[in-house]
Amino acid sequence: MARLIKELILTNNLLLVIFGISGLIITLILFQIATKKNLGITFEKWFAILYIFISPHVNIPPFNYLHFINLTETDGSTIAKLPFVFYPWIVFVLCGRFLFFLRHKFVEGLSLLLFRNPAFSLYCLLPLTSTLWSLVPDITLRAGMAFTGFTVVCFYVGARYEWHELSGLVRWGYTSIGIVSFLRFPTATREFAGITSHKNSLGSIMVVSTALWYLHYSQGAKTQKERWISLLFMLFSFYLVRSTSSGGSLVNCLMLVVVVSSLNFLSKLKFQWAFTCIVGFMVLGIISSVYIIDNLESIVVGGLGKDLTLTGRTEFWPQLIAAANQSPWFGYGFQGFFQQELLGDKTPAFFIYTASGFQPKTAHNGALAILLSFGYPGLILILVSLLTNLTFAVRELNRRPLSESGIPVIYLVFIILNNITEGSLGDIGDVWLAYVLLTVRLSIDSSKSQSSNRRSYGLDSPPRSPSRLNPD
Repeated sequence: MARLIKELILTNNLLLVIFGISGLIITLILFQIATKKNLGITFEKWFAILYIFISPHVNIPPFNYLHFINLTETDGSTIAKLPFVFYPWIVFVLCGRFLFFLRHKFVEGLSLLLFRNPAFSLYCLLPLTSTLWSLVPDITLRAGMAFTGFTVVCFYVGARYEWHELSGLVRWGYTSIGIVSFLRFPTATREFAGITSHKNSLGSIMVVSTALWYLHYSQGAKTQKERWISLLFMLFSFYLVRSTSSGGSLVNCLMLVVVVSSLNFLSKLKFQWAFTCIVGFMVLGIISSVYIIDNLESIVVGGLGKDLTLTGRTEFWPQLIAAANQSPWFGYGFQGFFQQELLGDKTPAFFIYTASGFQPKTAHNGALAILLSFGYPGLILILVSLLTNLTFAVRELNRRPLSESGIPVIYLVFIILNNITEGSLGDIGDVWLAYVLLTVRLSIDSSKSQSSNRRSYGLDSPPRSPSRLNPD
């Protein structure tokens, strides 16, 4: 039905003219409304929620056509080029807000990001740069453009909003995915994927949603009504985690609940001890995840729900490492490795399969995905960036309210645990959005906290005037 309507509109010149004129009128009206400061801020927040909503590449029209990943399509269809129209349209409608950002926050945010987390900044150059050595340069170029556009919008949202605002935007964006999924498929069955491409994708989104609502319930809610709403959506998000039947998502969710419950304790520790505790918790989570993978049949089937997508990972991971070692300095380019259908036996991915005959189309591990795309230099950059962010996040624990400082800790623990069995950090999706948001925000806030501490110790006090030094 949707295809029929699309073909009817695109092949009828009169309808195209009518839609064009109507769109122009609506655009001018929205532009005028957005010039009002309060309404402009509201529109901008709605756009941010929409962007978070579409970040995992939901599969319902028209939202699936707005994701930057459509720029990687090679079929040449008109609808795949919609991002080239949609995002300039948003910039035009909200140009007042964007100009304000460019004048007051852009230079500061970008310079702090470059200075505070240079490894992240260098890593962001690799997707486009890897076109030079990719096995499929055309595909890598389009994917690099999509990655860059996606990251730029994420940078804007991260630099534009403080933690308490970002928390609200992400919570409602993710919860909207859950609500729409539930309304569209009210009879949720096992391995429920909702409006996402895979049950693991919906599971990971709902894991973060559960943790953020729990954090808001325990630390951020200011009224009893807010607490009840937070509790309701936390339970709803956890229900969807269980509906996906993803054992990995359930384990990650329970671990994040423990992290949120431990924030009060961690905030009272010295930096060294708090850092050690969080790293130790991550190591424990990684060991638990690997143990579950290796003992899938005896543990997951009976206790957490069978998750067949985990089967075989430990079989083909060594093969992927061997393939990465064939091109250790540069990798195979962004989205250049898993091109079996296009290149056949010209790519090492063609010869990677499990004993059961399963041939992976993704690395199913974040570190391996980055290693295959950019080689060991790219992997080192992202690891240094992660370590930098973790250092900043732990330092912020006793400098800011836990309702704010707990958010980057939640994100970092989730990203690391999630990328043990998923390659989401190397994709253009919700996990990369989360990583850009926390990196940008931590770079800005850590600098402000450092400046505040220096002033509190009198290190940045301006020198006294000569008259003060010598009254006579």
